[in-house]
Amino acid sequence: MSAIVKACQFQNTIKNTGVECNIMLGPTAMIIAIKRGQTFTDADLADPVSWMTNLIHAAKSSRVFPLFGQNAPIREINNDKEQDILVTLDDGSKVFLRYGFYSRTFGTTSGGLGYAKALQGLNKSGYSFIEIDQQGLVLCRDNGDGTYSGLVADLTYSPAPTLPDMKSNVFKNHFLLSYSPQELVSYGIVLENGFPLLQLMGLINAKYTTPAVSSTTALKVGVVTQDALTDLVSLFGTAWNSTSNFIVTNTVTGATVTISGVTNASGTISLAGTFTSGTKYTITSAAPSVLKGNLIQGYEIVDPITITIP
Repeated sequence: MSAIVKACQFQNTIKNTGVECNIMLGPTAMIIAIKRGQTFTDADLADPVSWMTNLIHAAKSSRVFPLFGQNAPIREINNDKEQDILVTLDDGSKVFLRYGFYSRTFGTTSGGLGYAKALQGLNKSGYSFIEIDQQGLVLCRDNGDGTYSGLVADLTYSPAPTLPDMKSNVFKNHFLLSYSPQELVSYGIVLENGFPLLQLMGLINAKYTTPAVSSTTALKVGVVTQDALTDLVSLFGTAWNSTSNFIVTNTVTGATVTISGVTNASGTISLAGTFTSGTKYTITSAAPSVLKGNLIQGYEIVDPITITIP
């Protein structure tokens, strides 16, 4: 980190003007929202897909949220740079006051209303951002201490979707970033070999269902995606058959109930144990990182379910 020096020592801020590298990002293909101050190192970048996949499945306090990429391609980019502010004095001379902010809006035709909800969830979130272009160049923040983080955004905001008409407009979801050119120029660094990250996307929300009647010896649940209702039990099969995927509590006593085994068939998961007739039991999913460790990757069961034993 640079020391604070006297402002008139301008020689400390002037940079040499030799040109060696012309690399800068092309059109953006992905934005990764990352918690402000969350850092990573060159060691993390040695296996970028594993590193990013772990962060996508992390607890929300350290989770990252990929936007767009190959699963929701950016179809339009609108750049709106505010004019730099120069004050004209009475004698006609000009004084530089500040740089104008960048406001960049990205649009995709993918995702429908479900994606609109996800994008609006990042409104005013305070998250920083990493940007990846179509060739895999990665723009992030160089902290000057051997670590990287996201560039600091002054505003992350999802404008209302564009609605279709009979002429030229189709449904589009939008996301806007606003940030200072000084943040970009002073701290930005361009890395390469990020193309494999474009295949990744954020977690898909899932929910429990009750496809069969439970009993005193087994709780019966299904798991489907929230929007498309894709049957995840059939999709992942025996990966569900681990007791670590589920947390069961007695809603009356609050005690955790031991599950003796898990099986599944025809979209129904059976949690074996001893349950009391007339009692309610709540099933909560393990964290996404645990599900990923059991080969159920890319999903989060967002709400528990309560079952009453007949």
